[in-house]
Amino acid sequence: AAAVKIQAVHRGKQARAQLEQEKAELNAAALKIQAVHRGKQTRQSVDKTRRVKAAFDAFDADGSGELEVDELREVMAHLGLELTKGEFDHYAAALMEDYDTDNSGSLDFWEFEKFYEQCLASDDLRAAYANELDAAVKGVVSGALSNVIERRQKEDEEEMEGAALKIQAVHRGKQARKQLQERREMEAAAVKIQAVHRGKQARAQLEQEKAELNAA
Repeated sequence: AAAVKIQAVHRGKQARAQLEQEKAELNAAALKIQAVHRGKQTRQSVDKTRRVKAAFDAFDADGSGELEVDELREVMAHLGLELTKGEFDHYAAALMEDYDTDNSGSLDFWEFEKFYEQCLASDDLRAAYANELDAAVKGVVSGALSNVIERRQKEDEEEMEGAALKIQAVHRGKQARKQLQERREMEAAAVKIQAVHRGKQARAQLEQEKAELNAA
């Protein structure tokens, strides 16, 4: 009976030792997975920042650290927009209205980063924003321009076009672009919330596995 008791105690110690080893291995594996995940996230963030910085430096022709209005010509070309001098002024004004958040008259790197992520990061985004600018500056202007011509027939064409563009930009374009920006920001927030939720689920599953091991 004593021998049986000793053997039972010995087997119990072995079982506990094996359980502790398995727990340690599981914790080590979980830590490794978390480290790999953080590493991937860090690399992705660094890669994205490098891409944005490379684009910013390419457009910042004078190396001032800010994109002035004239430097937006290359940005418009990158969007696939071929503009006359008069058209460029209005398109540039519309872009600055969207992304020059501090009203400095130029885009700093952080303002450009937001613009890049929402408008330049892919072919689809570039096409969408080009169409948005096109509709904002040209689409509504056609009707407004006709009204201006009727009211001010003696004024030259440049004055009428400028007045029509100003009416459009103030009354319609700004609201449409603001709504699009808000929708994009909401979509980005939703993606972030989903990522956090998946992380919580993964941690909960890991805790459940550890609890099952402890119970065993």
